[in-house]
Amino acid sequence: MQIASRKVIAGLMVLALCITTLSSAGSDVEAKAKASLKTKKISVKVGKKKSILIKNKTKKYSYSFTSSNKQVAKVTSKGKVTGIKAGKATITVKEVLKKGKKKKGKKKKRTLGKVKVTVTGMKKKNVATPTPETVNKATPTATPTATPSATAPVEPTASATPAASEPATPTPIVTRSPAPRPTLAPGMPELDKNNLTVADYPGIASDVPDLDIIRVGQNYYMVSTTMNLVPGVPVMKSTDLVHWEIVNYACNRFPNRDLFNLENGQQTYKNGSWAASLKYNEKTKLFYVIYNVNNDGFYCYTTPDIENGTWKAYYIQTSFHDPALIFDGDGMYVIYNGNNIQKISLKESSAEGGIGKVVKEGGSRALFNKTLGGFKWSLWEGAHAYKIGDYYYLMIIGSYGSWFRREVCYRSKKLYDSKASDWEAQLIFEGSTYEYGTGIAQGGIVDTIYGDWYGFLFQDHDGLGRVPSILAVNWDYVDTKNNKYYPDWPMMGYYDDKGNFVNCLGTSQKVKNPLTIQLNKSDKENYIVGDDDFSYPDFKEGDSLKKVWQWNHNPDDANWSVTENPGYYRIKNGKVAGNIWFARNSLTQRTVGPNFTSETCVLTENMKPGDYAGLAAISAHYGMVGVKCDENGNRYVFQGCNSDTNSGAKAKKEDKIKENAVSKEKIEGNAPVYLKIEYAFNTGKTRADRANFFYSLDGENWKSIGETFSLGFDTATTFMGTRSWLVNYATKEAGGYVDFDYYKVK
Repeated sequence: MQIASRKVIAGLMVLALCITTLSSAGSDVEAKAKASLKTKKISVKVGKKKSILIKNKTKKYSYSFTSSNKQVAKVTSKGKVTGIKAGKATITVKEVLKKGKKKKGKKKKRTLGKVKVTVTGMKKKNVATPTPETVNKATPTATPTATPSATAPVEPTASATPAASEPATPTPIVTRSPAPRPTLAPGMPELDKNNLTVADYPGIASDVPDLDIIRVGQNYYMVSTTMNLVPGVPVMKSTDLVHWEIVNYACNRFPNRDLFNLENGQQTYKNGSWAASLKYNEKTKLFYVIYNVNNDGFYCYTTPDIENGTWKAYYIQTSFHDPALIFDGDGMYVIYNGNNIQKISLKESSAEGGIGKVVKEGGSRALFNKTLGGFKWSLWEGAHAYKIGDYYYLMIIGSYGSWFRREVCYRSKKLYDSKASDWEAQLIFEGSTYEYGTGIAQGGIVDTIYGDWYGFLFQDHDGLGRVPSILAVNWDYVDTKNNKYYPDWPMMGYYDDKGNFVNCLGTSQKVKNPLTIQLNKSDKENYIVGDDDFSYPDFKEGDSLKKVWQWNHNPDDANWSVTENPGYYRIKNGKVAGNIWFARNSLTQRTVGPNFTSETCVLTENMKPGDYAGLAAISAHYGMVGVKCDENGNRYVFQGCNSDTNSGAKAKKEDKIKENAVSKEKIEGNAPVYLKIEYAFNTGKTRADRANFFYSLDGENWKSIGETFSLGFDTATTFMGTRSWLVNYATKEAGGYVDFDYYKVK
């Protein structure tokens, strides 16, 4: 009996030992199991999100996610994929060993694999949009004190709650606005819910500041600020608020004065045309553009054909800072300096083709005090003016002293004959985007032929410039969390994953989703930059180059040509300039983020000693790659930059370029020299804002040259986002010239 018991006990011990061993082995196998992708394919609708799953993740590693096509699908640092537009993309997933976790045999980084993403359009579904009549009255909560308002929003009064309904898109149609919902005019396209356009952030990744947008029929037209560049006040066209092309310019040339011609050491950097306002008058059937030119005066331009027509100019030697145009009855009014109003009229010139006069009608006055609503604004400007329904609305950018910008709205049922007590104030947007943390502000609103409304604002984006974005507008916003109701205020924000409108009213709040716009997606691509082979076979005096080009200041028409050597853009040095800031006939184009490449080819046989020619990156300062002609007439590729901080508005004619590097190869005869600049701009994830310079002598084999150039934005120098320039200037004697073969962007 005892022997049998001992055998049983011994057997149990052996069995337990085996189980323990097997368990330990299993644990070892589990511990050594490598992380792998659980998700291999994702199908997601536009505006929706799905997550990438990883098996066997450990705390020793972090994981990165990179999209091959951010225009189709974006991915967060945690692997959440958002569909941007219909198409395909690939997400590369990498495993990275965290700092301090390095052990023998372990790799610091490895690729786990790739996830194939297919983004599809949204299916048509019914939309249930909450209104004040269908929202429960919430328990009152304390009103935040950080956002003062002259008019407390009223509480919703309904008691019924609608059944939850899945939204058709992330942008439900707002069914109520101060203006009646329009009847679709004959010939207007029906809305195709399967082909809606999507606005990402930024809306245009390029320097398009002080924008103003109007709608005429199904077309949208936008004007913006281009400071010292001509032709000035670009007019852009879109049918979906996302895809834009330059179709015209309001101002062909600045007045023939030294500061606009870069003569006698004068210039107009950071000035020129500022903050244009655009309107269409149904009575006169004319388009109107007004803007202020610092150090010159106030201009109004009119045309019956905004896309192809010529513009008639009117002028007054006065200053209306950041003007907004509004028509009321037969009256024409300018809102300027935020809250001042001046009635004006236009008087034709007696000379054919002459400049007419802007005439002040009566005096000007402030409509209300900028402290209205308890706000303590420091920066306060950039008004946009509208008459919508029973109200006149003014929208203004403001900040409390720090750089963060906000959008505030004022309204009254009277305008010119209003009293200060007639006006109310409401902060309508205070926030940024998931892409960038600086505040979005300064802009206005625009409707669609279907009755929906959208806001357009811009955002400071460092070296890239001031970039525009489109926001959702809700005229009937109910803040159920704080039990607030904002009737007839254009509250701006976005739509969450459930299709609910979210208004941003805090500096830490961000627009979290791309915006699906209730407009049919255009089949056109953006055309605000572009290639040029300089082939203009039918070019004659007075003709224009491609719309993507602007000159730096007024051009010297006697010293540039696309016909003297057909297929080339020739810049002749009519005078000694000294440095790039005073070089005449420099052709410029915008850059586009987050990555951009400019390339050109130049023939330099006719340069003179002391000449510099090539391709320049112009931001707060400048960097350049090109060809220099030394005192002996020998030519070499070089890379250089500004030698001090005297850039743009601070520039002096005697300033010289700093040469960072000079190639050993001497340029012989008319051998082509190929030049390239590669740009990388800041995003929400990377801090770049830099340019690198390259050259080639055969167009295929490229060499890096010189130093990486840091791009920046400075209101004291250029007040402009980064541009590429084709430039040629003389430092010793006039008469030299170069020919640019082409310009390409990527």
